[in-house]
Amino acid sequence: MAATHADEGSDPIRAARAKLRVERRRVVDEREAFRAFRGRVSSIPNESGRVDPTDPGAGGGFAGAGGPAGVRGAIGGATGGADGAAPPGSRLVAVRDAYRATVMSVPHYEAEYDDTYERSVAEEFGPELAYVLTRTDCFHEEYKRSLLCAVETAVQEREAFLDAVESEIESVERAGSRLEPIRTEIGAIEAEIGGEGDDSAAAGFGALDACRTRIGALRDDCDRIAARRQRVLADHERRLALGDELDLPGYCYQDLDVTYPVLAAVGAVGDQLEMLRERIERAMARAR
Repeated sequence: MAATHADEGSDPIRAARAKLRVERRRVVDEREAFRAFRGRVSSIPNESGRVDPTDPGAGGGFAGAGGPAGVRGAIGGATGGADGAAPPGSRLVAVRDAYRATVMSVPHYEAEYDDTYERSVAEEFGPELAYVLTRTDCFHEEYKRSLLCAVETAVQEREAFLDAVESEIESVERAGSRLEPIRTEIGAIEAEIGGEGDDSAAAGFGALDACRTRIGALRDDCDRIAARRQRVLADHERRLALGDELDLPGYCYQDLDVTYPVLAAVGAVGDQLEMLRERIERAMARAR
């Protein structure tokens, strides 16, 4: 994926908003695709016959290995292999065609995954169920039941991830709305104190002292924004398990110049405030 630098990038919060809009759309598309696939699988009759005890799926139940909205690549490795080829006319062909027409047809599939059918079902449902779907010749009742269970898990994972993305959007929007008046106030203070080293334009000592006090209050506001943001990040980490070295911002913002855009924006405003405080104190020293 091409990096999104801060043409949106000079404002990391704006860049984060853009990435989150894309991510939300993709998660919704995948959730709806899995729901559609579940409906199609439910309508495919299973085939009777003895389950081969040597089949990896025999005995009931398969462990899925999926993950939400592209995160599956961060959770488990894919199995290799060519596109699964179920025998022509079998119910497994109907399952494969339904999967291709739904899950593999989301608009971002090629850009995000570009997997074969066999690789995709292995990533989403685990290698045992993938073997059943691509290397056997009969859609037994046990297989259908296990597949529907795995699809339901995939839907639930997307819903959980969508909840996290919505929470992230709310957090980013809140931080942006709270930072904006601080930036406006910085501009007002700069206008009030005049240019650096311009004695004729500089405010008097009392006005400068009042500006310094305002800056202290604005720094406190920044600290509160950052603290709230840290709590949101901790909540994401508790709710989602994306991988040992990947959190929600790391996943959503991997193409941006910064991994934590809200904290980066708060830090940039804090740096502005610190530089402005130093300017004011220099001007106060000259005004004594």
